[in-house]
Amino acid sequence: MNKHLGTPAAPWGSIAEQMLATVAIKIELPPSMHAILAERKAAIEKYLERDGSPLKGKVRLFYQQGSVAIGSTIRAKFRFEGFDIDIIVELITPGLTPWRALELLYQAMRGEPSSRYHDMTERQTRCVTVHYADGMHLDLSPAELINEFDPRQSLIYHSKPEEPRNADHKVLTNSFGFAHEYNTTCPVDLSFQQEYALRALKADRGLVVMQKDADSLPVPEHSTVVGGKSAVTVALQLIKRNRNIRWATRGERMPASVMLSCLTLEVAEAGRTIGQNLRVIAQHILDRLLWAKSVGELIHVENPRCPGDVFTDRWPENHAAQDTMIADMRLFLDQLAVLLDDRRSLRDRRDTLKAMFGEDVGQSVVDDLERDIGEAIRTGRHGFGAIGGLALSPTLAKAKPAVKPSTFYGTKWKRS
Repeated sequence: MNKHLGTPAAPWGSIAEQMLATVAIKIELPPSMHAILAERKAAIEKYLERDGSPLKGKVRLFYQQGSVAIGSTIRAKFRFEGFDIDIIVELITPGLTPWRALELLYQAMRGEPSSRYHDMTERQTRCVTVHYADGMHLDLSPAELINEFDPRQSLIYHSKPEEPRNADHKVLTNSFGFAHEYNTTCPVDLSFQQEYALRALKADRGLVVMQKDADSLPVPEHSTVVGGKSAVTVALQLIKRNRNIRWATRGERMPASVMLSCLTLEVAEAGRTIGQNLRVIAQHILDRLLWAKSVGELIHVENPRCPGDVFTDRWPENHAAQDTMIADMRLFLDQLAVLLDDRRSLRDRRDTLKAMFGEDVGQSVVDDLERDIGEAIRTGRHGFGAIGGLALSPTLAKAKPAVKPSTFYGTKWKRS
């Protein structure tokens, strides 16, 4: 579990913090989807090991990797595109070539033409993807364990169908180790976790009881502490969302989520708000990129639990891609400064939120906020915080609003 440390960081202490927390809740994998994920993962495990499957008796373990293992899963790019979930399929088949390993998993998952997964399965370079009608994608990566004394140090397979077979190779990885490093090192402020969980649960009324399979590792504990997580992880989700928005139309490979997670962990501390975490993490990413550029290199990030497991092996592909992300991080920090500035109008911050995290999500967050503010004014549950901006709290004394409810946009909230 994460370390529970530090002075509580109130996520709702200002308009900007409320906006950021609400964006994160709207884009993340909600508790009810964790339940669906658990059910689908269990169904796939049983299907791959069915009688007649090419993998019958050849799978040692299934386990989550990537974002779902650390609680930072977000929608792929836009609201309708669903979630990408990464699962390792650890094989007991030493000596397989990369092509053969991926083909074996592909054939086992696809099954016969009349089977349920036949038209849902796609072969990729390092995984096999199962596409669901609701937008969720499960990426299944075959792997072989190479060190039983350092679980789960493994090799995954790289085999691009359109390239010659001599370009195929195996890649060192320990995604299990990195997830453990993140989950034990990333600090959690209990008051933040609990309050965030309440908001996440309220936003997700489709919560169902999660099912676990005794033969596999369960969906990580963060999802059983339903919706609760650290402000660091929330900030990481928002940075990933911003990356998705920026790179969606570029037609190029995006910076890897695991790279962003590792860089986030390098500067993780307890006691910061979401906005403070965003500022620190984004500046750290920018500094690392600028340092690499200054020495004429591409940024290099490795798994702290597995030297040689390089998180930047496929991105950046060249200096142009690195320069693009440098510009993105500079823009992100400039936009964040606007969003966190309580002297700016709600209209300015609404437009900035849309630019940072997407038009639909940004407008939805402001619509929710405007409704909450209107309700607070009608019931007297409002007050003006010391840092400026409207703070909503049932314990605050009644006060007359500085402006009429209908004039939120274009208004600068007065300091008390």
